[in-house]
Amino acid sequence: MIVVLLCGIEEKDGKTRSLYSEILRDEAVARLNDLGKVSDADGYLERTFMSPASVRAGFLIREWMEDAGLRTWVDSMGNLHGRVEGMNASAQALLIGSHLDTVVDAGMFDGSLGIISAISALKVLKSIGKLGELKRPVEASYLISDVIAFSDEEGVRFQSTFLGSA
Repeated sequence: MIVVLLCGIEEKDGKTRSLYSEILRDEAVARLNDLGKVSDADGYLERTFMSPASVRAGFLIREWMEDAGLRTWVDSMGNLHGRVEGMNASAQALLIGSHLDTVVDAGMFDGSLGIISAISALKVLKSIGKLGELKRPVEASYLISDVIAFSDEEGVRFQSTFLGSA
């Protein structure tokens, strides 16, 4: 995904490569670690839909989306969206992301990696002045032109999977 978004970006000096390293590696890893600490349980990761940890994680991700230049909102199912409009307003949006909720005793990358990777790729484009040149809207969500963080992928809380992405 990151390769596709950043494909065709010319590197005029070492600055772009430095941004890739700083944002796509260092910042993304730090954010994964930060998000991995947002849990309803002590000693392991548990972040079920609508739990206090899920709400805290949503606020954190929303802050990161806005830092990347995305317009954010939460839909009626609790999915967090971050969008940047492309040059062609009539083009279909590209959706990239993952889910924010986890299973009980989840791994640190469960859902989080897809969300943070999408936000990081858009932040690189913003940092080098290319974010407004996208050909279509991108949305980053818990589940990019929209990044979406889907709200209830795992189904742990209500025993029904994919509520946010159905």
